[in-house]
Amino acid sequence: MSKKGFCVDWSGLIDDRLDTFLETGVLVLDEVFDHQDVLSLQKESGFIEYKAATLTQGERLQSVRGDEIRWIDEDCPIGMDYLGSIMSLAEYFNQTLYAGIRRSEAHYACYPTGFGYQWHVDNPKGRDERVISAVFYLNDNWSDTDGGEILVIDKQSQQQILTPKANRLVIFDSNLRHQVNITNRRRFSIATWMRKDDQIL
Repeated sequence: MSKKGFCVDWSGLIDDRLDTFLETGVLVLDEVFDHQDVLSLQKESGFIEYKAATLTQGERLQSVRGDEIRWIDEDCPIGMDYLGSIMSLAEYFNQTLYAGIRRSEAHYACYPTGFGYQWHVDNPKGRDERVISAVFYLNDNWSDTDGGEILVIDKQSQQQILTPKANRLVIFDSNLRHQVNITNRRRFSIATWMRKDDQIL
């Protein structure tokens, strides 16, 4: 019998840093998944068909947002295994922070060279269904000159600059302002949200 992938001891990774997450609203975890699981995600992210992402109003404005996306569903079996692990993370936050998370969603994202995503929050105005956001990075050998960093204004009004290195999971409060800097090489990631609403049928 093969080992179930994406098994993570979230408590072991986060327990001693939970207070920092509460204070800043930002948490960075490196070397999260087994190497083979990361390779599987990289492979799936390279074979799927991406579509241009739009803003909340359905507009396509590349000057604001230049990524291409593919929502993870049953046709992305590796992505679904990833989402299963994210739900385990959500359960951890429900137990430790009483976060009230009920479901998670995610999409693969590809930023072509020369594009980013300007300052925004993950909950549209007047909405609060998204509780915790996360981004998992898929590019190997990312260097400082490659750009594509995520900038987050944390709860203490400090700007955190986070490099998109492979097997890194960036976790942050969905109401924090953030942006993706212009990338100088093709950039792959998984954008993820832990939500407190029910699945929309």
